[in-house]
Amino acid sequence: MALDLLRFGCALMVLAFHWGNGFAFRPPPGGQALLAGMPVDAGWAPLVNSGWIGVELFFVVSGFVIAWSAEGSGAAAFARRRFLRLVPAAWLCASMTAAALLAFDALAPGTTIALWLGSLLFWPMFGIDPSYWTLAIEVNFYLLVALSLRGGSTLARIERVGTLLGVASALYWIAGYVAPVPPATDRIVQLTLLPHGCFFALGILIRSRQQLGPRSLWWLYLAPACAAALIEIEAHRVVMNGNSPVWLPPLLLFACGLLPILLAEKLQPWLARHARASHAATLGLMTYPLYLLHQELGALSIGGMLHLGARYWPAAALAFVAMLVLTWAVVRFGEPPLRSLLKRWLDKRAPGSDEKTGWGGRILHQHFCPKPFQLLTSSLAPQVLRFCSKPVVFARPHPQWPLVGRLRAGTFCDR
Repeated sequence: MALDLLRFGCALMVLAFHWGNGFAFRPPPGGQALLAGMPVDAGWAPLVNSGWIGVELFFVVSGFVIAWSAEGSGAAAFARRRFLRLVPAAWLCASMTAAALLAFDALAPGTTIALWLGSLLFWPMFGIDPSYWTLAIEVNFYLLVALSLRGGSTLARIERVGTLLGVASALYWIAGYVAPVPPATDRIVQLTLLPHGCFFALGILIRSRQQLGPRSLWWLYLAPACAAALIEIEAHRVVMNGNSPVWLPPLLLFACGLLPILLAEKLQPWLARHARASHAATLGLMTYPLYLLHQELGALSIGGMLHLGARYWPAAALAFVAMLVLTWAVVRFGEPPLRSLLKRWLDKRAPGSDEKTGWGGRILHQHFCPKPFQLLTSSLAPQVLRFCSKPVVFARPHPQWPLVGRLRAGTFCDR
């Protein structure tokens, strides 16, 4: 529950930053024409100027959750789950944003269609909404984790991946002080995970130590990721805020956002007494479509109402309510049927493939991966199948499957 509420809070922070600051100074391409010349009120900007830190917290939560879900999972099964988690909402949100851009004639139709197709294909260089820039970074992180699962899916192995990612990120940021390096705003550099990998690493390391317990000199594993995170936050602050006044320093917000992650298990009993788990889960699911929709669709909605004579903040409040209803509808009525269709499609695309690579291995090879990765996955899938076929005995209840008995033999593929 704590992580669901934190993710929703991060989405609200990013939304508040863009609506309270970005629309006045850096509106999205599609909404720019509607907002131009309109009385966009930035009076609350000092209060929300640090809201961009929600993206960094998103990455930490992602590292934490992926370390949790990847443990005991094969690469193909992990890729399938991530595919079914990311694709339905991304397709629905991209289609709704494209429809709104076409309806408002905000961009040239050819441009809108190209951006829409790029978003459907998860093209890493552009998207229908500026918020899509983080999707390719998430996908590359998932790919790195999936490839690492080839050699085993223990939490200790995943922790080593996080450690190396933190060290690589730290080296990148420290190198910037002693030699010219490509900036973190360069898209190719972002896709290498060097600027933001430290945040995924923090999430992985927090999760691994919570489960595996303290170890000597653990801070040496954590220090590179922490150092890189501090440098990235300061560099991001300079780019996003410059000399603008900030009431809540981004580093303070980041530290406060780490607390629910560190104390997630301890907060669970208290949260269970004061909130319904189903409500928290729904808010957590709404986070993803809310994040993908809030810039272009928000700017078009607010801009349209401003042209009708509304004042900025009443228009923003009405647009916010509409955005919540829309994202709830995506989660409740849009994603489930589309995800079911995709599941059936995946199952139909791999008839009788269990003997060689497993249904997941063939799907990962033939349909999920571009040509450069097919050679990797062709050798990866048989190894995953052999690994999954080995019996495993849990000496204690597994944290992800509490109903598993204390001594139950099975295979990872069973789950």
